[in-house]
Amino acid sequence: MGHAPALQALAEDYTVVALADADPATLEETGVLLGLPPERRYADYRELLLRESPDVVDVSVPHARHHEVAWATLRAGAHLVTERPLALSLRDAEELLRFAEARSRLVTVAHYYLYYPPIAEALRLVRAGAIGTPFFVRLEGVTGGFGAGTESYHPAWHADPEMAGGGVWLDSGYHHAYLAVALMGSPVIGIAARTATYAGDMPVEDTATALCMHENQGVSSLQTAWSVPAGGTRVVEVHGSAGSLQLDHEGYPLGVFDNAARTWRHPEIDFPHAGSFYGLFVALAACLRFGAPPPISHRDALHTLDIITSGYRASENESVEGVAE
Repeated sequence: MGHAPALQALAEDYTVVALADADPATLEETGVLLGLPPERRYADYRELLLRESPDVVDVSVPHARHHEVAWATLRAGAHLVTERPLALSLRDAEELLRFAEARSRLVTVAHYYLYYPPIAEALRLVRAGAIGTPFFVRLEGVTGGFGAGTESYHPAWHADPEMAGGGVWLDSGYHHAYLAVALMGSPVIGIAARTATYAGDMPVEDTATALCMHENQGVSSLQTAWSVPAGGTRVVEVHGSAGSLQLDHEGYPLGVFDNAARTWRHPEIDFPHAGSFYGLFVALAACLRFGAPPPISHRDALHTLDIITSGYRASENESVEGVAE
């Protein structure tokens, strides 16, 4: 839904040479979508890496498999772009990144909401000083469940701790964590959090709330849940000393409030084909072809994972946990 259409739209930058998927139905469907002949479709990613010589491998598998596939990719000599998180522990992620650096291979984690056009414009405005100094970020996404996997593979893998490695905080909360850092323009240095299961007997948490303290003394409030069938209003807000930004304002993708004038304005925003993933892969191509900065730095990936693991620890210990920059 995201990766393949973006790669199709960027045919001048990328040629998809092979595909691996453990689910036969998805393998065929995606292979047809990408125009790959049957001999370039593999049931096992290890066979793909053995037979093909890709420059870049794009990893989109259940969370607990990321570390394993990432190691195999880097050992095969390819650059890596992977869904979040890079690994389930900071130790494993750091080892992967040290290995990649030693081999001069790029690793980027798909923090793709940074490239969602309204959020990309909000980030541009924050960095340009349009709302002054940010001091309060609100992020909320409340739903009645997770996105199901394919019926023939494991439709409920998000709720399987052996495959997911965690629940809504690791899955949806991860996006909130990196967005909070980017929109505030400041790393998180401390976190108080509560993760719990409230709806049914799901073996992973279905609700997570967190309060993040940033280095610039700002505060982010993060709420995410799979426990609310009624759903909730998406909230993405940034409040600064001179104004505010709000997604989905009065029917517009983005609203900008000027404190001095007490007025809202609504910037025009272009939505390119394939949205968030399109922007991510444009940035990745610019990095690999022209030496532009990577879409997501190693520091960004480690810091976000630290926020998530510290949030789990804060919930378990009922404490405020420090987060490394």
